[in-house]
Amino acid sequence: MEEINAAGGINGRMLELLAEDDLDTPRGAITADEALLQKGVVAIVGHMTTSQTLAAYPVVEKQGGILVSPTTAAPALEDKQDGFFRVIPSNTKWAEGMAEYAIKKGLKTAFFVGDADNVGYTDTLQASLDKAYTQQGGRFVGSRLFSSRTGEDWEALAKVIREAKPKALMVCMAARDLVALAQALRPNEAGITVIGPPWPATNALALSGGSTVEGFQFVSNYSEDNAYPNFLAFQKRYTKRFGWKPNFAAAFAYEAVALLADALKRTGGNAQGLKTALADSTPHTGIIGHFSMSPSGDVVRPTFITSVKQGRFVITDSVGGTH
Repeated sequence: MEEINAAGGINGRMLELLAEDDLDTPRGAITADEALLQKGVVAIVGHMTTSQTLAAYPVVEKQGGILVSPTTAAPALEDKQDGFFRVIPSNTKWAEGMAEYAIKKGLKTAFFVGDADNVGYTDTLQASLDKAYTQQGGRFVGSRLFSSRTGEDWEALAKVIREAKPKALMVCMAARDLVALAQALRPNEAGITVIGPPWPATNALALSGGSTVEGFQFVSNYSEDNAYPNFLAFQKRYTKRFGWKPNFAAAFAYEAVALLADALKRTGGNAQGLKTALADSTPHTGIIGHFSMSPSGDVVRPTFITSVKQGRFVITDSVGGTH
């Protein structure tokens, strides 16, 4: 928003950022969005987790608002002609990518572990994985859902996983929880390949996990070693502005605001017609790579595999026929 305003804003009008704390809870998301709608915002950028978005979405939709999410991947919001838009693919794509990669690497048995508190994300990823993995010849030898709010006995869970003897551990949890599980399980020593969606693939995982998370694989659209010129320039500007490198959430948030600003330019800065402008199939250059939006507000962009290599995320493979 600073960059947009420095360049003259939207048709000469400056953007103003109004922020509300959603408390990282479904109820908090509803309260935050209601407050923003009462202030007359043209659109809401959020939320970070699927459970928050699913809770607030009906409220925003009922009041005719627009929700542009950087990181919500719920399949429940796919193919809907409404006021919800996102710049990250849905869980269906992540699950298909995880399954494809596992089979490609000859990992035909897997154990699934997910955070049950992220309702609408973990459950839908697991359901999509069950379908995609088994269709391609894979078999789940066990699964466990845990609560990140109440905590988990990681040593006990690690014992269960080791006894199941999976070739792959498919995870759906925040970075801090994956580090705790990895420290208890030591999957590399046990010969288990860890595969996950973008959620845990943050700097916190690589920095706090150290050698324990070396080689962990994630299906993603984001990687720190992305050689795309726009990304390199963004990474440099972001690091100078904030003092650290951007993670995937920061990059997607930037693209969410850029998408919104581009649509506002085409409506002359007016809310009227904004949904149509957001949902057209105009190609966007983006900072991560080229992307476009479907008529239902879902993003279309390439997908690849990133791996933790000596504290960094490195692109190691591609899935879904993308490069």
